[in-house]
Amino acid sequence: MNRKGQDLEMAAACGFFLLVSLAGLAAVVTTGELAGVDGLLMLLVCGGMALLFAWLTFSAVKDSGLLGGRKSVGAETEITAAPSPSPAASKPAPKAEGKQV
Repeated sequence: MNRKGQDLEMAAACGFFLLVSLAGLAAVVTTGELAGVDGLLMLLVCGGMALLFAWLTFSAVKDSGLLGGRKSVGAETEITAAPSPSPAASKPAPKAEGKQV
């Protein structure tokens, strides 16, 4: 399987768990469990999981190239360093003559 197929497979798996997390959020809200500590913790856990899998899904889709996120693999940019100045070019400043205080 090529890289794009692997990225899309990862996006599908993360998307599935995102939907499961969102279903958990909906279940907490519709059953009225928000009043208790269990409901609040469930809301926190499902919300965190939903955010995590939403980020992973977005990242996998972007890496697959569907959102224009990846550069071509073989394209490498050449970085050239600026030539360093020669030692003769950097002369010390002349000392000023006069009285020292």
